[in-house]
Amino acid sequence: MNAISRPLRLPRRAARGVSLLFILLMMVVLGFIGLAGMSTGIVQEKMAGNARDQAVAMQAAEAALRDAEADIEANLTPTSGFTDTCAGGLCVPPSMTASAPDSTPQWRHIDWTNQARAYGSATGAPNLLGPANQPLAAQPRYFIELLPALPPAAGNSACIGCSSMPSERARAYRIAVRASGVRATTVVMLQSVYIKQ
Repeated sequence: MNAISRPLRLPRRAARGVSLLFILLMMVVLGFIGLAGMSTGIVQEKMAGNARDQAVAMQAAEAALRDAEADIEANLTPTSGFTDTCAGGLCVPPSMTASAPDSTPQWRHIDWTNQARAYGSATGAPNLLGPANQPLAAQPRYFIELLPALPPAAGNSACIGCSSMPSERARAYRIAVRASGVRATTVVMLQSVYIKQ
């Protein structure tokens, strides 16, 4: 007897259950992929915002350096009242104080709010703004340190044994700046040495 073999068929209800389970599993996998993509997008957006605010703070610090240089050029001389207490943002480096010489940089222990000069206070420069004219968290502040007199230029006499000292050819000033971005947590500090001829 020839028996015709027939394929085994599952009942319809069991087939529907398997396809429903497969579709639900695929939906869960697609949900996780969507969440991962959204999380990556949020992290990249935060990184771009942080980089932009860092650039804004850097530009504010650079502008404050230029402001301090203009202040030195227009208003300051070695007799302008530089003190070890940094009154009015004019400082004598801690290593040059007679009472307690110290090699710690001044910017580490200065009170930036009370002992430093505000951007534009001596030059009249207008307040700085961030992107889309947003105000900065705080305007940049700076202080200026009077550095020791520069040695004579090459080929000139050091005047050892002279009865009168030659006039100084130039004087160096160290400028330290602290600037913020649009957010108060973004802070940039710069330092430069400016030589006034």
